Amino acid sequence: MSQDNIQKMVLIRPVNEPDTAESTYAPRVADLSGKRVGLLDNSKHNANKMLDAVAAILDQQYGFSNIVRHRKPSASKPVAPEVIESLGEACDLVIVGVGD
Repeated sequence: MSQDNIQKMVLIRPVNEPDTAESTYAPRVADLSGKRVGLLDNSKHNANKMLDAVAAILDQQYGFSNIVRHRKPSASKPVAPEVIESLGEACDLVIVGVGD
């Protein structure tokens, strides 16, 4: 059998290298009363409904001064850095919703 007709198989490892960048948590908000709240919807099914329900309960209890909503275009991609920056400037805290 001739070696000329043998097809080669290319193997691809579908794994990303781990991100070793260090991060820190934002300081916790001591009181929710009158705060500006961001709702970040990951665009999965029912995430918006869950976020709306949580926001309604918390708003009734604490009286938010403003609610800002953002929906990611795709659940499989991270939120854009400019959206994080915008939410950080416009909100005192952000609630992230994951649906399914």
